[in-house]
Amino acid sequence: MRQSMLWSVPILLALLAAGCAKPRFSYDEDPTFHAGSYRTVAVDPRKDRILIREGMRPLNPELHLKAVLTELTLRNYRTTPAADADLWVTVYVLIGGQPASGAGGQGRSSHREGSGEGRRGGGRGGTGSGGASAAGWEGGAKGHFSVIVQLQDRKSDLPVWQGEANLDHKEKGTDGNPLSIEAVVHQLLQPLPVLP
Repeated sequence: MRQSMLWSVPILLALLAAGCAKPRFSYDEDPTFHAGSYRTVAVDPRKDRILIREGMRPLNPELHLKAVLTELTLRNYRTTPAADADLWVTVYVLIGGQPASGAGGQGRSSHREGSGEGRRGGGRGGTGSGGASAAGWEGGAKGHFSVIVQLQDRKSDLPVWQGEANLDHKEKGTDGNPLSIEAVVHQLLQPLPVLP
């Protein structure tokens, strides 16, 4: 009896750690959001929108943004000029880890999300945002990364859908190779239905 209790302690600790871990994929959706009522998408033309989190640095999201637009096209959304689009798309890529120089902790900013008006996700950050590129970093050689896709109703200027992938750079795909940008984006956008 006592021996079986000793074996149960590591199992309980492992379950507790798994329960406290951040979910790999999480979603925040406006209850009124109906994908079928939106047909066209465009990249959010505003350039002052950044997202900052403690211990993470923003990377250039261009490749992820292209993958998101490709995935939305495959789901029958049509890309149009920003002024005509139903939805604006914003992508953030944040990476955790230590600087290659070993100067961890320098330039850290507090966790901030929002547009400056108190809305969750996306928004304007301050001057303490850190660099927007991977220069001086080990390209994710340590730590984890997050890919955040936000869809915003152009007319109301409100976010209506947000998906977030929290992954480790060492994770492998089903083929045993490192996860591709396209694979991450495809899995992240799974909840969005294909339009007729």
